[in-house]
Amino acid sequence: MIANRNSEQCYPLTWVGRVPVYLATVLAAVQAVSMILTSLAMAGGGPMAGGNSLLAPLVFSYPTAIGDLAVWQFVTYAFINPPDLFFVIQLFMFAWFGSEVEKFLGRKSFAWLCGLLLIAMPALLAVFGVFGVILPYQGAGALNFSIFLAFVLIYPRAQIFFGIEARWIAMILMAVNSLQSLAYNAWAQLIMLWWGLAVVAIWLKFEGLASLETPSVSGFLKRKHSEGKLKVVREEKPKPKVEEPGVHDSIDPILEKIARQGIGSLSRAEREKLERARTALLEKERGH
Repeated sequence: MIANRNSEQCYPLTWVGRVPVYLATVLAAVQAVSMILTSLAMAGGGPMAGGNSLLAPLVFSYPTAIGDLAVWQFVTYAFINPPDLFFVIQLFMFAWFGSEVEKFLGRKSFAWLCGLLLIAMPALLAVFGVFGVILPYQGAGALNFSIFLAFVLIYPRAQIFFGIEARWIAMILMAVNSLQSLAYNAWAQLIMLWWGLAVVAIWLKFEGLASLETPSVSGFLKRKHSEGKLKVVREEKPKPKVEEPGVHDSIDPILEKIARQGIGSLSRAEREKLERARTALLEKERGH
């Protein structure tokens, strides 16, 4: 199955002024509301009196979710988000990187990915529960981080923070979060961290990411080897003339896509095709 990238699925849901609103934006806003409601529920004298007793039935726990048939816990756990500055940063990251993943996969596929992550995380903990390992779990932190990892798997060489490539930032964050979970014996968080990565990788594979020439070390070396051979051939033979109409015809659909959806919507194959066309035109101008 190849990822759905038709124009309708890649457009924003709506606009607020000049700001596009994607499904990822809406989901980030829902999480922000859940943080506010969680704060009120935790406040002893707040409007939602009762404190944590209101939240306990919503936390995922194998004995109650399966034994007492509290199946809603497979969903409600993600909406228990105590106020935290890092969680607020996560919401901005979810809206930002999630919208890029949504534009790449299409809105429907992105929605399925979010739903799969939502259910898959407590489902794995339920499997642990069958073997007597009880790990209560709450919060959407791992789900949010998994969407960032999806962006990294799609655009591993994208420079996002201070010119650092996404893949290196993801490795650092994975290592730090893993060590932090180990230090505080937060086994559920540690398991969800790596499980989220696995779920995202499986979904992108299912959506045909491999067919989009995902960068890899072997692929990179093969391209370098072929470029070296091509360079030798060019030195021995005269450069073929590039027909300008043919070049323009080949990149017109790509330019149209950039105009409609922005350059961030291009796949790696399309970016490489655009770069080859630019190089060909530059060589033709130098020939004159």
